[in-house]
Amino acid sequence: MIGTTGDPATPVEWATELRKQLGTAALLTWEGEGHTAYGRAGDCIGDAVDGYLVDGKTPADNTVC
Repeated sequence: MIGTTGDPATPVEWATELRKQLGTAALLTWEGEGHTAYGRAGDCIGDAVDGYLVDGKTPADNTVC
C-alpha cells in the first residue's frame, strides 16, 4: 500500500494504521503532494509497484520515497 504525506483526502496516518491492521502488508510512503503517488512519484514508487504487480515481489516495508 502507498501513503502520501501531502494527501488532502486520505492522510498518511490512515495508511500507517491500516498497515498495522493488515499485518502482512508493506507500506510505501511518498513525501509528496496530492491524492495519488503511482505514476507521479517517480521510479521509487513506480518500480516498487510494478515489481509487485508484474513479478509478485513485495517491496521493502516502510520504504520512504
